[in-house]
Amino acid sequence: MEFSELIKKRRSCRAFKNTPVTQEQLQTIVEAGQWAPSPLNQQPFQFIAVTDQTVKAQIQKTGIEAKQTVVDNSGPAWVKKYPMNFVGECPLIIVVVYDPTKGGLGSYFEQPHGALQSTSACIQNMMLQAADLGLDSLWFTFFSPSVLKPVLDIPKELDVAGAIMIGKPAMEAKAPPRKPPKVHEDRFSTEAE
Repeated sequence: MEFSELIKKRRSCRAFKNTPVTQEQLQTIVEAGQWAPSPLNQQPFQFIAVTDQTVKAQIQKTGIEAKQTVVDNSGPAWVKKYPMNFVGECPLIIVVVYDPTKGGLGSYFEQPHGALQSTSACIQNMMLQAADLGLDSLWFTFFSPSVLKPVLDIPKELDVAGAIMIGKPAMEAKAPPRKPPKVHEDRFSTEAE
């Protein structure tokens, strides 16, 4: 598939078929993530592939708790209606963790987020690879990392970048409209806004 087509084909999916993601597909997706750029090639990311229904239910519970926190703190009204059932129904969840100390030299010059930036690129690679395999995905961050970490035995020194929901879509999602890009010439200008 043409790369520009693939970028537009990737959708955030919240309704999956009950079709398992194969081990081969999982390996292909994770390998795509490994090719993301990283400071000093430290590759700060690791993956937890979750298919066990009990563990998925626990991840879903962390999302429900986060949702309730938003509601209790007068967050946006739409959050009350945000469904969480897709978390438990998703065939594969890949939780992506990273070592924040593997961010290269940026901490010396006000660029301390190299590990997270690299891990974000890793996640994008994985989602694009999933789309190329005919799968949809969702970069899920609707949880408190401090609540999720003990569920998955994630060591304290690692951070959670997100949980990628992956599977065959239950329905085709339409692409939401995109705003025109704001491109500034040579220097930032309020005229470009």
